[in-house]
Order: sequence, then C-alpha cells, then structure tokens
Amino acid sequence: MGKFSKNELRIHLICWLCYIFVEVVLAGIVSEKFNNFFFYVLFYLVNIAIFYFHSLWVMPLLYQNSKNKIIHFLLGLLLAYTLYLIGAALANLLLGVMELRPLPLDITKRYIGVTVSRASLFIMFASGYFYLNRHLERKDIELQQLREIEGLKYQLVIAEKDFLRAQINPHLLFNTLTFIRNAAKNNPENVAVAIVALTELMEYALEDSKSEFIPLAREITQMENLIKLNRLRFEHLLNLNYTKDIQNGSATILPIVLLTLVENMFKHGIMNDPAHPAIIEVISTDSEIRFTTSNLAKTTNKVAGLQSGLRNIKARLDHAYPKNYEFNYGMNGNYFQAQLKITGL
Repeated sequence: MGKFSKNELRIHLICWLCYIFVEVVLAGIVSEKFNNFFFYVLFYLVNIAIFYFHSLWVMPLLYQNSKNKIIHFLLGLLLAYTLYLIGAALANLLLGVMELRPLPLDITKRYIGVTVSRASLFIMFASGYFYLNRHLERKDIELQQLREIEGLKYQLVIAEKDFLRAQINPHLLFNTLTFIRNAAKNNPENVAVAIVALTELMEYALEDSKSEFIPLAREITQMENLIKLNRLRFEHLLNLNYTKDIQNGSATILPIVLLTLVENMFKHGIMNDPAHPAIIEVISTDSEIRFTTSNLAKTTNKVAGLQSGLRNIKARLDHAYPKNYEFNYGMNGNYFQAQLKITGL
C-alpha cells in the first residue's frame, strides 16, 4: 500500500466526496442548520489526514518483523489520536481567527470526548480500509500465481504435443522407408502411393499449428494415411476393421491424439492375425466424438511401454476438455483397448 495510481486517486476522491456530501446533508437535516464552508473544509482535511496516517503508517506496524510490533502499533495509535486532537484544535483556532467560532477555545471533557470519538470513527474506517486493501492484494497475488501456473501448464501441454509428434516420426519414417526400399524392387506401383501418404503424414506431424484444435476431418485423413501405409507395408494382409460415421463435419479435436493411438496399435499390436482382427471406430455427432481401438497385444511387457505416451495424451485432454471427456485404456484379456469420448462440442 504505497503510492496510488491515477485511477485509485480518482476512486478515493469520488468516495470522499460522496461520504462528505451524505454526512454533511444528514448532519444538517438532523441539527436543522449547516456550518460555514470553511468549517467543513478544515475539519474534513483533519479527518482525511488521520485516515491515511493510520491506514498507511500505523496499521502496517502490526505486520513488521519485530518482537515489539504491538508496542510500536500502540504508540502509533496514540500518536494518531494526539495528532487528531492537535489538528482539531488548530482548526478551531483558525476558525476563531476568521471570527467563525468564539475564542478562547473552551477545552472541556465533552469537547475532548467528542473529538476522540470523531477520531475513533476515522481510525476505524482506516483499519477497515487497510484490511480490505490487504485482502485484495492477496487475491491479486493469488490470481497472478494462478495465471503463471496456467501458463506453465499450457507450455507443458505444448511440449507434450511436440513430444507426441516427435514420437511418431522416427518409428513411422523408418518402417515406411524400409517398405519403400523393398517395394521399389518387388511392387514399384505401390511406391508412389506410399510416398504421397508419407509426405502428407510427415507434413502434418511436423506442422507447427498455432491453434490448439484442428478439424476432426484433418486428423482422420492423416489417420487413414497411416492405415494406408501399413496396409501397403503388410502387403494387404493387415486384418483391420475400420469404420467411421461423421455426422458433425465441423467437429474439432486436439491434433495427434487419434493418430498416436492408431500408431501405437501398429507399433505394439499384432495386426495380421486372421482370427483376431484389430478394430478402429470413430463416430462424430453434434454432441460428442467417440473413438475406439482394439488389437491383439504382442506381450503385456510391450503394452507397459505405452503408459508414458498415453499419460501425455490424458494430460492434454485434461487441459483441453476438463470434465468433458472420458479416456479409458488397458488390457482386456489378450487385447489392448482404448476408448475416448469427448462431449460438450
């Protein structure tokens, strides 16, 4: 509580003018008379001065790092009352000099009592102002800390997204280039198809999107490119049932999420067993997106390696869809299954 900004000064001025106006009018109505203009000017200057003296100088003494802070505060409080009595006396003397009040000043017990009561009123106001201001300052600090935490969380989510992008590239690139090398000798007609699909997929995976969300259709297109590459790589022996039902063409989703789940199927699953077909299903309605995968797992040890990437996906979903998604994954017998449902579109 140091210097005031221009806006704070304006607010303080407006508050004081409103308070003085109301108090003067009410006092005039009750007493059926109004004092001279200079009377109000002098005494409200004393009142306002003691208000800021107590709130800005005396009250902070309670929060200083000192064993004697209570004594210092009481001495400051005594000084505030003393200064108020002196200020009120000087104001009365000046009014006497201006022949607006009789002299000499009659300092009685009643006069001291009324003056001390008036000082107590503004000291009480000052104490309330101090605690209100202190509370608001703490709230501002907490809000700033929350903003910083949210900023760090957002940066973490961006880093996790970049990690997921990088996670796809080396594995997919190695397998596809190996396939292209072999296909160039045995199935050259598939090379062009594979290169086009790989190029689109790499551009998408390396894209530095400024938007957190992308059209669901874009993610599905690249997911289908990934499936196409693996169908070519498995020489059409891939045993995969892929279905989609897109009713909401404007639906959006976090990038790389579906692509990562599908890529993990090819990385850790058995995809060419005729008796155990893999399943990919994506459904988009006006209110939700549902995505399901199921595949025969190579070994439970391999599946354990998925946990880090899946936790990263969950962290991103937590940030983007708080309380508006369900993400479940794990082993069901010999199958690894993942279900994602996003609502509130």
